[in-house]
Amino acid sequence: MTARVQQPLAIGQKMPNFKSVTISGDTIELAQYKGKIVLIDCWASWNIPSRKHNLSTKRLYEKYRAISLRKKHKFIVVQISLDTREDLLRNAISKDNLYWRAHICDYKGWKSKYVGLFNINSIPTNYLIDTAGIIVAKSIWETQLDERLQSLIQ
Repeated sequence: MTARVQQPLAIGQKMPNFKSVTISGDTIELAQYKGKIVLIDCWASWNIPSRKHNLSTKRLYEKYRAISLRKKHKFIVVQISLDTREDLLRNAISKDNLYWRAHICDYKGWKSKYVGLFNINSIPTNYLIDTAGIIVAKSIWETQLDERLQSLIQ
């Protein structure tokens, strides 16, 4: 990880770059997604609202993945989990059919380095980042997220 947030992340602010290893062992860096629309979704397998949002996030991912194949802007989901057990996280990912590749977890729960990096006070929390790396929305779901994605993909 290359950044540490000292203050809350705000809409209009550039999202700090970070580098991490996914649960599959791939290394990702936020900078590699420059020019793409990124949803950073902070959640946990044990959190019921997170699991409900997984369903709508998946629907939107499928919708905008198909649209973005025809447009120049791609839509990427990066999920950061506050789980403490790998088996429960992997089971939730499988059960919710979250087939995107960027799943991150250090299995430290609320002591995770990502809590500080993304100033997570509650879950679920998400950040929508535009193609320039700017936070354009925070903690929006379903219809609001759909509308915002539609305006960014156009």
